[in-house]
Amino acid sequence: MTEEGSNTHQQSRDVEPQSISTPQTREILPQQDTAQMCPVNSKNKVINIDKVQDPQFGDTNIHTTGPVFYAPVELHQHFYSVQQQQTVQLIHEQPHTSTQPPPTSSLDPEPEKHSATTTQPRTPTSQSTSAQSSASQHQQANQAPICEKCEELKSRLRREVKAAASEESALAAFLDRATEPVPVALINKPKQIDDEFQAKGHYHCKEELYNIPESDITGEAMFGRAKQTAKQKAERKFKANEMEAKQNYIEKHGNVVGVVGQAGIGKTTSAKRWALQALDGQLCGRVSFIFYIVVRLLNFTDKMTFLQFLISTMLSDWNCTPDEANIIITSICSDPHVLIIFDESYLKYLAGGNLLPRARKIFTSRPAQLYKLHPSYRPRFIVQILGLTPTSQNELGRQLCGEKYNEIHQKLTQNPNVFAYCYVPVNFILTLNYLVNYDGDIQFVSLTRVLAFTCSQYVTTDHLKGHECELDKLAKMAWDAFLEGKLVFKDKDFKKAGIKTSTSDAFLTTSVTKQVNLKLTILDGHKVRYFSHLTWQEFFAAFYMMVIMPLKEFRKQQKQLTEDKWEVVSKFVFGICDTKVFYQLKTLVSTYSSEDWSLKKICLAELLTANMNPKKSLLNKLVNSSKKLSQKTLLQVCTWAHEMNDPDITSFVASILPDMLDLSDSSLFPDDVENLSFVLQHRANPLKSLDLSFNKIGDLGASSLARCLQKFEELVLRGCDIGSEGVRQLGDSVLQLKTPLKSLNLSFNKIGDLGASSLARCLQKFEELVLSGCDIGSEGVRQLSDSVLQLKTPLKSLNLSFNKIGDLGASSLARCLQKFEELVLSGCDIGSEGVRQLSDSVLQLKTPLKSLNLSFNKIGDLGASSLARCLQKFEELVLSGCDIGSEGVRQLSDSVLQLKTPLKSLNLSFNKIGDLGASSLARCLQKFEELVLSGCDIGSEGVRQLSDSVLQLKTPLKSLNLSFNKIGDLGASSLARCLQKFEELVLSGCDIGSEGVRQLSDSVLQLKTPLKRLDLSYNKFGYISVSYLARCLHNIEKLDLNWCNIGSEGVRHLFDSVLQLEKPVRNI
Repeated sequence: MTEEGSNTHQQSRDVEPQSISTPQTREILPQQDTAQMCPVNSKNKVINIDKVQDPQFGDTNIHTTGPVFYAPVELHQHFYSVQQQQTVQLIHEQPHTSTQPPPTSSLDPEPEKHSATTTQPRTPTSQSTSAQSSASQHQQANQAPICEKCEELKSRLRREVKAAASEESALAAFLDRATEPVPVALINKPKQIDDEFQAKGHYHCKEELYNIPESDITGEAMFGRAKQTAKQKAERKFKANEMEAKQNYIEKHGNVVGVVGQAGIGKTTSAKRWALQALDGQLCGRVSFIFYIVVRLLNFTDKMTFLQFLISTMLSDWNCTPDEANIIITSICSDPHVLIIFDESYLKYLAGGNLLPRARKIFTSRPAQLYKLHPSYRPRFIVQILGLTPTSQNELGRQLCGEKYNEIHQKLTQNPNVFAYCYVPVNFILTLNYLVNYDGDIQFVSLTRVLAFTCSQYVTTDHLKGHECELDKLAKMAWDAFLEGKLVFKDKDFKKAGIKTSTSDAFLTTSVTKQVNLKLTILDGHKVRYFSHLTWQEFFAAFYMMVIMPLKEFRKQQKQLTEDKWEVVSKFVFGICDTKVFYQLKTLVSTYSSEDWSLKKICLAELLTANMNPKKSLLNKLVNSSKKLSQKTLLQVCTWAHEMNDPDITSFVASILPDMLDLSDSSLFPDDVENLSFVLQHRANPLKSLDLSFNKIGDLGASSLARCLQKFEELVLRGCDIGSEGVRQLGDSVLQLKTPLKSLNLSFNKIGDLGASSLARCLQKFEELVLSGCDIGSEGVRQLSDSVLQLKTPLKSLNLSFNKIGDLGASSLARCLQKFEELVLSGCDIGSEGVRQLSDSVLQLKTPLKSLNLSFNKIGDLGASSLARCLQKFEELVLSGCDIGSEGVRQLSDSVLQLKTPLKSLNLSFNKIGDLGASSLARCLQKFEELVLSGCDIGSEGVRQLSDSVLQLKTPLKSLNLSFNKIGDLGASSLARCLQKFEELVLSGCDIGSEGVRQLSDSVLQLKTPLKRLDLSYNKFGYISVSYLARCLHNIEKLDLNWCNIGSEGVRHLFDSVLQLEKPVRNI
C-alpha cells in the first residue's frame, strides 16, 4: 500500500466531506444541478466500487466478510445525495484479523450500547436557503400519504421478487425438470465450526452425514424467535430504567436473521421459498417493500446511493424525481413492513442492525462468512440449515421422478455409500438423475459413478458445448490445488491453467474479493472462485490422477493414498478403476491412455495385494498390527475394493480377513458396513464372529449386513441404532439361510414389538438370540412365544433382559419353556405372579432348564417361595437384586436340601438376606457347586457359620463369592480356617485389613493344592500386607489386587517373590 493511499483513506474517515456530485456517478435519479440537490447529511454515503483507497494493515474496518456497507444511512434524516469523497465499500470473503470492534468515526456507527439511543443529526457544514427549504418539504412529505410512485414501486418489486424466486435453477435446467422449493431442516443453535474445510462450507464429518436432519424451528417462526432472543439479551445488557435503550436494541436486533449452511445445502432454495411465503403474508405478516438480492447479480463497477443500490438490483429501468426519491427513502426507513433477503452475502450495517433497524432482514451465507464478522456486526439470531429431512427428500424426489420415485428410493436406501450424501439437495438430485437411468444392482452404484455420469451428461448441454476438452485443464488445476490445500482460485490460476471463462462459470460459483497484504481482503473487482462443493474438487483431482496423469508421476503419488488427507480422493481414484466409470470419463478429455489406465489399475491392485501374496499385502500387515490401526486400514481397504469392483481383488481381500473380527466401538457408519459387507460376499468360508457393537450403523447398515448373513456364524450388533425396519430386512435374510446362525445379538437397539414380530418369523434359524433392552413389550413377547412353540429343536438361549414385558409377558413365555435351554429375563418388571406361572410351567418340564435368570425383578419372598417348589428343574438359578429376604432364602434352602443332584450355581447377590440368610444357606452348602452372595449384608457372624459348614464338605466348593459384604478381618479369619475347601474365593470390597490378609496368607501357605483364584480387590490393606501374600504366591494361580493401595513398594515385594517361583503365576 502506498503512503498516499493510506493518507487518503485516513482522511476520508476523519474529515467532514463536502457535497459534490461527479460525472462518474450512475444515477437512478434524473441528472440535476448540484445546487438543486437536497441537503447533504454527513452519513449519506455512496457505493464506490470503482476506486477504493487501500486500508492500513490492522484497520478494523476491513475485518468483515460478505458485501458490507461501512456506514449507515441516518434514519431520522431523509436528506440523500451522491458524494465522491465518502464511499461505501463492498467486501467479500475476508479473514477476521481484528478482535476489536471498529472505532467510532464519521464512517462508523456509534458503539453498540449508545446506538440504542436516539442519535442527534449533525448540522451540515454549509447550508443554503434552498437546502433549508428542501428539508422543510421533506418533513411535510413525511407526514403526507404515500405517493403513487411508492405504490408503483411496491407493486413492481413484488412482481420482480416473485419472478426471481420462481426462477428455475441452473440444476433444474440441466435436468430439464421444474421443481418447487421444499422445506429444509433448521436449527436455531448452530454449532461453532473450527475445521477450516467445514467453515468454508464443506462437511466430511460422517457423524453429520448420518444424523437425520431434524428441525427445531420453522422459517415462519424465525422473526418471532429473533425478537424473543433480542428481548432476553436486552434485559441482561441494560438496566431496568433504560427502557428506551432496551426498546431500540430490540428493534435493532430483533429484525435480523442470519442463516448459515454448507455449499449446496439449500440456502438459495430456502431464500426463494421465504420470499414467496412473504409475498403471501405467510413469513412475517404483511410486507410492503420487499427486496430479494443475489450477490452474483450485483454490478460491482458502479457508484450509487443506497436507494439506488436497493432498487437497481431489482429494477434496472426504474426512474424517479428527487422528491419521489425522498418520499421513497422516507417510507423505506420508517416502514416496519420492509423485508430484505440477501442470498450468500452480508451488508455489515444491515446485518448488525445499524441500517434500517425497523426493516426485517434475512442473510444467508456459508459458516466462515458469518463467523468472521465482528460480533458487533453479526446477527444476534442465527439459524443453520442442516439439509433435507426425509419428508423433504420424498417431496423433492416425487417432483423429479414421479411414480418411479418409490422404487428408486427403496433402492437408494440399500446403498449407504451414496444415500449418506443425499441430505445435501444437490447430491440428492444428481443421484436421482443417475438412478432414473440405472437398472443394475444398487450395491454397484458409487458416488464416483454418480459424478462421472453427471459430468458426461453435463458436457452435452449448452453450458459446455464446444469446451469439453477444457475439463482436462480443470482437472489439472483441481489436482494442483488439492496438493497445495487450496480451496479458492483467482483469475491468474485460470489463466495459468488455460481455462476459458465458460468452463469455470459452468463448474464453479463466483464471489468477489481482493487479496491485500497479510491475507486481508477487500473488493476491487478481482474474481475469486471455488468449487461448489469440496467433493467436486476431490473428484476432479482423482479424475486427473487416473485418466490424465503420466504413469511415472502416478507411481510416485500413489504411496500417499493411505494418508488421512487423501481419504475421499483415494476413494474416487479406486472408483475410476471401474471400467464403466473410466469409459465415461475418457470421452471428456482431449488426451488419455487406456494402456496407462490399465497399468495404474495394476499398481493400485498391488497396493492392496502385493502381487496376491498375503504375507506382503498392505491389508495383512495391518490386520496383524495394533487394533486401532488395523481397524482403520481394514475398512479403508474394503472401501477401495468396493470402489474398484474387481471380483479377483475383492475375493483376495475377503480371504485374508481374520476369522473373528471385532470392530466394536470403532466409529463405524453405514457406508463402512456396506463396504465390509460387499467384501464378505466374496468370502469362501464364513467368519466365526463379527462384532460391530456400539457403532451408529442404523437401518442402512443392517440392510447391508442382511445381504451377507450367510457369511457369519455369530453376529453382534449391540447399540447400533437399528430399528424395526433394519430388523425386518435382517429377518427376511435369515429366512433364506440354509444353516442356522449360531448367535444374533441385537441388544440395546429400539426395535420394539414390530422388530420382535419380524424375528419371530425366523426363530428356527437361530441357536441363540439376544434382545436385551430392545423396547419389546408383552405383545412382542407373545409373538415370539407363539413362534417358539413351533420349533422342532429347542432354542439354546433367549435373552429378553431389560424389556418391560411384565407378568403378561412372563405368562406367554411360560407356555413354551420346554423349548428353551436357557432363558434370561433380567429387569423385565416381572412380579410374584409372573414367577408363579413360570414355576408352574417349570414343574412340568421333562428335562431341567439349564439356566433361568430373573435378576432385578421385584419377586420378593413370595416369588422365591414359588421357585423353591421347582429347584430340581434348574441347573443354574440367578436371582440377583430380587428383594428376597431371609424368609425367602430359608424356603429356598429347605428345597435345596431335598435335591438329589447339586445345583450348579445359585446367585442371590444384592438381596438383603443378612447373617440369618447366610445361616440358612450354611445348612445346605453341600448341594452347591457355586454360590454367589455379593452385597447381601452378611457380617462376620454369617461368614463364621458358612465357614463351619464349608469345613464339613467332602468335596470342595468350586466358588464362593462374598464381595461387598462388610466381613472385616474377623470374617477373613473364619474363612482362613477352611481355604482347602475352595477352588475359588472372591472377597472384593469386604473391609479386610492387614491382619485378615496375614491369616489368609498363612492358610494359603498350608494348602496342598493351589487355590485357583483369590480376589481381594477393593480392600484398602496397603503395601505392608503384600509381603504376606508374596510368601504364598506359589499356591495361588490367579491373584486379584485391584485398588488395594499397595503402591510401588507392594509391587516390588510381589515381583521379587515372582522371581523366586519355579512355576509362573498365571495372572496377578
